[in-house]
Amino acid sequence: MMITNRRLAVIDTFFPWQLSGFRYWENIQIHAQRPDTLFFATEPHSDKFPKIVYPFSQFKKLADSEGITDVYCVFLNLVLSLLGAYTLPDGTQVPGSNPYINIRDFLMERKIKLHTTLYPGGGLAQGTRPEFFDIVTANCSTIFTNVEEVLLNIKTSIYQPVVINTELYNLAARCWSPPFHLIFCAFNYPRKGFPLLVKAYNSLNSDDFHLHIVGNWEDQLSQLKNKRYTFHGALQPEKLALLYQHCHVFINCSRPDHLALDGFPTTTAADAMATGCLLLTTNPRNDQLILKEGMDYLKIDAEAQSILHSLNWISNHTRKAKRIAANGAKTVRSSFNMKKIVNKKLTHLLGNT
Repeated sequence: MMITNRRLAVIDTFFPWQLSGFRYWENIQIHAQRPDTLFFATEPHSDKFPKIVYPFSQFKKLADSEGITDVYCVFLNLVLSLLGAYTLPDGTQVPGSNPYINIRDFLMERKIKLHTTLYPGGGLAQGTRPEFFDIVTANCSTIFTNVEEVLLNIKTSIYQPVVINTELYNLAARCWSPPFHLIFCAFNYPRKGFPLLVKAYNSLNSDDFHLHIVGNWEDQLSQLKNKRYTFHGALQPEKLALLYQHCHVFINCSRPDHLALDGFPTTTAADAMATGCLLLTTNPRNDQLILKEGMDYLKIDAEAQSILHSLNWISNHTRKAKRIAANGAKTVRSSFNMKKIVNKKLTHLLGNT
């Protein structure tokens, strides 16, 4: 393969952080495929990473001395912060922007190309002003996304789903018989729909199900009257993968809040699917780009009764449920594979790698 003479720098925020999910695995794979890449963080963290992660304060010095030609970052608020363009003339500002990391002039003077991925979160919410998309379009050489709104507003954007570490989240066989192990895994945000899950599970009067809860939900557990559950707290990826492989159904109750709307599927849902979990989920974006309802996952409405109906259906139709889970795993492992996606991204960014 031809190796280009371009050199990449990745700028992140709180990094390296394993619990950031796709960002961590994407950067791991960028390093594997382009080991000369430099990594920077505005808030350096201490999780393991195969290469030194420099504080952002050293970016300009190292970009000059190491011959950086391209910069890559993820999320709308970060790319607009790097451009110093996160506020519109009427005062509208992108949530989570940082006024202290503007490198726009530096990049322009040195003809360094800026590339970004716009995924849900990171300042990208329902109703994001199109002017912000215009700024990104005018200043970025490459724009990746998995959001239909971005694809419609930025005609040059390129569809790429989030990356999944399919080697870690490996496919595992499980016996599809009661008790069926359900798992809910998310950070504690209103849009995750935990009260909806609680309402449904409290109404589930059956020994055929056991719920596993992962994340920082300590202050919400008192709502659960159905005691057939295990609370795990936050788990590192290796332990989470083992738990997924033990479970049958991943439940996602996402719905919009005033800050963000989750992507579809969420990264944690895709991780679980890769191991063979059946995805039971809302789809507030009505996303049909890759996963197909009834073939790769089961769709629920944001109502407790809908969750109960689906769980009872799974209990009574285990062969069909198992088949949907297997098909979903196959789709995710093929379409969300981190090696394939990162290779495609790097080819767009830097040419043949």
